[in-house]
Amino acid sequence: MPDRTDYGPVLGSGFIHLASVIALGLGIFLAIQWWKNPLMRQTGLIVLAISAIPLAINIFRFTRLRRALGTADLQFDDSVPLGFSGTAIYVRPLRGVELRKIEARLQCEEEVVRGGRKQKKTIQKIVYDEPLTPAVTPAMERLEVRIPLKIPVIGPSTMWCEEAKITWWIRLKLRMSGCPNTASSFQIHVLPAVVER
Repeated sequence: MPDRTDYGPVLGSGFIHLASVIALGLGIFLAIQWWKNPLMRQTGLIVLAISAIPLAINIFRFTRLRRALGTADLQFDDSVPLGFSGTAIYVRPLRGVELRKIEARLQCEEEVVRGGRKQKKTIQKIVYDEPLTPAVTPAMERLEVRIPLKIPVIGPSTMWCEEAKITWWIRLKLRMSGCPNTASSFQIHVLPAVVER
């Protein structure tokens, strides 16, 4: 099955999340150390509670945004041939937030593994990249975007082996007001071209 991954909502830099986890870890370490001393137990519990606040805020924001944005879905055929022309429909809930801008791209990505067992190196390159022109359909508390696309006839079909992989993607970036920006990526399975006789 194609990978229909919803990357979002983007809650800011990964450093913020890492720092909140480190703060909690440090708080747990200090609380354990001070728990051994009866005079310091209360201080240890206070430090633990304070160190948990950044992580609790991140979890609260993520939960609230997931409710507002929901999970994205792409309505598209599972397998299409090279030269296919059609429309994909991107759908996601939108509760209390507003879409400012949407960018969509059709991309073909090649991944090649080089080297032997101990010195394997993976090289990734986007070999086809085309901007798409999505059309937003107004709907209550939901975003519906129609994305016309055409798979080029001369492009490579989806393929996987141990040394190489070719993957086609529909990738979207959403600029939002009322919440952080978000992004979605959807693999599409492209078959070899249909030969007409």
